[in-house]
Amino acid sequence: MNQAEQMLQDIVGMNTAGNHEADVAAYLEALFNQHNITNKLVKLSDRRIGVIAEIGNGNGPILAFDGHEDTVALGDMHKWQHNPLSGEKIDGKIFGRGITDMKSGLMAVAIAMVNLKKQESKLNGTFKFYATVGEESGEIGAKQMVELGLASHIDALLIGEPSGLPLVGLPKNHSSEALPGIILQENLDELIVKNHTQEQHFLEIAHKGALSYQVTSEGRAAHSSMPELGINAVEALLVFISQQKKYFESLTSIANDFLGTTTPVITEISGGEQPNTVPGHATMTVFIRTIPEVSQELIIRNIETIINQLNDTLSATLRLDITIKHAPVSSSPESRLSQIAKNVGEKILEQKLPFIGVSGGTDASQFIKVNPDMAVLVFGPGNVTAHQVNEFVYADMYHKFIKVYEEIVSQYLA
Repeated sequence: MNQAEQMLQDIVGMNTAGNHEADVAAYLEALFNQHNITNKLVKLSDRRIGVIAEIGNGNGPILAFDGHEDTVALGDMHKWQHNPLSGEKIDGKIFGRGITDMKSGLMAVAIAMVNLKKQESKLNGTFKFYATVGEESGEIGAKQMVELGLASHIDALLIGEPSGLPLVGLPKNHSSEALPGIILQENLDELIVKNHTQEQHFLEIAHKGALSYQVTSEGRAAHSSMPELGINAVEALLVFISQQKKYFESLTSIANDFLGTTTPVITEISGGEQPNTVPGHATMTVFIRTIPEVSQELIIRNIETIINQLNDTLSATLRLDITIKHAPVSSSPESRLSQIAKNVGEKILEQKLPFIGVSGGTDASQFIKVNPDMAVLVFGPGNVTAHQVNEFVYADMYHKFIKVYEEIVSQYLA
């Protein structure tokens, strides 16, 4: 392995599956200190520490990069063909938990930053590096940085989440179904024919928001032989579900060009204690992927209206609790960041890069709180093996993205 790959292997070897990011933060701090790059640690807890670093002459806009240090759990170790903490390189692939999502993107930018430090005086503005904690568990690190005022005045935000699709093994006669959760406005077959690499990448300029809530139904338990003495909480919840479904169906006519329509899913439901008892308590969880055209505030108000109306007619009492609220992100393909990334990326990656929107979220939902108009782009090494066993990144793509990031920053701050 060369030095860039060794550095990636180093942080892949650190198990940061929730509540363990401090080792990566210390590694990045040492790297930046070694190269005289201004940086600071942002502590959420003893084991959860983020990093902010910056270079540039300060005489221009602020371009920021965001990446997260945490990963999902390692999963079933017996299903991995390679140790998930090894960073082992085989046949041009480097394997490891979180290497696609998103330690390769994080390290690629850190290395690009070190390289750019040598020409810092030519960077007319500021390039800021944000390494966050807890992205996989609610974007808590990015939220903390925003609330502390550490992410103000950003003009554009580049996020190094994985943006690739491996072409090896992909069946012929591709259709939109080949890209679940992605809206692609160009023909996938045409892209692949012109692509002579192992991976097709995309420029993500929009992603859906996340809204999750729990509805609780409180009734009164009773013996099933005397149901008239009880209030059935499950039946009340079923009435709500029916009304909720009608409301969700009314949203299907409203769509975003890059994100499609609002996507609601009932993800959890429970109620009752035993077969011979009228259930006195029931709960349901809903997770909604939202679009800018249907605001989360509007959805919440309409759900509250349904609940209030049912509480006036039902014997049971319904209650709404919001558990997750992350805003959707939508940027323009014509933004300066988008156009620079497209020109640079197509040249270095040697492929056409279409703009897309996706269902999954990023830390951008937190950063846009300080500037809803900032340009946002998700573009990074890695692919759809994120969260899977045998997660990997192509070594050549990792190296190319180091060059991509260097050139994007150089041109944006020219």
